[in-house]
Amino acid sequence: MTSYEVITEQIIAKMNEGVIPWVKPWHSNAWSTDGMNKMFPAYSYSNGKRYNFMNQMLLGFEAGEFATFEQIKKAGGKVKKGEKSTIVAGWIVEDKPITDKDGNILTDEDGNEETKTTFALRYYRVFNILTQCEGMTPKHNWTKDEAPESDLQPEEAAEAIIENYITSKDAPKFTVLKGSDKAYYSPAFDEVVIPHMSQFEAIAEYYSTAFHELTHSTSKESRCNRKTTGKKAAFGSKEYSKEELVAEIGSCFLNSQAGLTTESSFRNSTAYLQNWMTALKNDPKMIIQASAQAEKAAEYILNA
Repeated sequence: MTSYEVITEQIIAKMNEGVIPWVKPWHSNAWSTDGMNKMFPAYSYSNGKRYNFMNQMLLGFEAGEFATFEQIKKAGGKVKKGEKSTIVAGWIVEDKPITDKDGNILTDEDGNEETKTTFALRYYRVFNILTQCEGMTPKHNWTKDEAPESDLQPEEAAEAIIENYITSKDAPKFTVLKGSDKAYYSPAFDEVVIPHMSQFEAIAEYYSTAFHELTHSTSKESRCNRKTTGKKAAFGSKEYSKEELVAEIGSCFLNSQAGLTTESSFRNSTAYLQNWMTALKNDPKMIIQASAQAEKAAEYILNA
């Protein structure tokens, strides 16, 4: 059994233990309130409520209050030039009268209108009022807490893996951005961006994040060519979800190669994978398929 197969079996075994909550592994200089944890850092500007898990994912687990363009305009603020909105979803619940085939409203024996409850899913485009807007202040008495900085030191083996890949002939741009609240790979710019090492509590989580995004970068046609369509996969789609599995399993492989896997980092990776397996309706074949593609991606990074 190869090391890749061993790690995949460990992932599956861990997932079978039950649902594990995912925790964002880095801090940011974000606005916060008492009791707000790293997993659910985004709030609605309109009502101060914390967004549900799916919307937290849609917002990239970014901290802050989010408002629509109209809400920002009404509050006297404005969106900074060049900033792009993010979609969040919500249910509109309404009680509508019941009618007969002729359109007449039905009533009960007491003469009251009969109604039925309907649910309609709506999408809203929102902006972070703190990082994407001007002239806006938190609406719900938040105070700004400077994120603590850790004194983590680079790990030689992990740094060597990254350096080998990002200095190869066909390499993505690799940017470590201090204060960033996002980690991502941009196919348009062929660039990986991650928060600074000092924003992480554990060194294994820093490299796990870096390896996750670097694995994403191997999807490019000239590398491992995991593109199934010429268009960017929609968030939450089967293609998007499977790519997230590939990236996180690839991260597990590379972290193990660097000797950095810990119980905490492995548990968090498993939690992340569980989220996307739910989106894939827990298709057990997906883990195996994603693992095979992750192995190719890890080998590409190691031997670039």
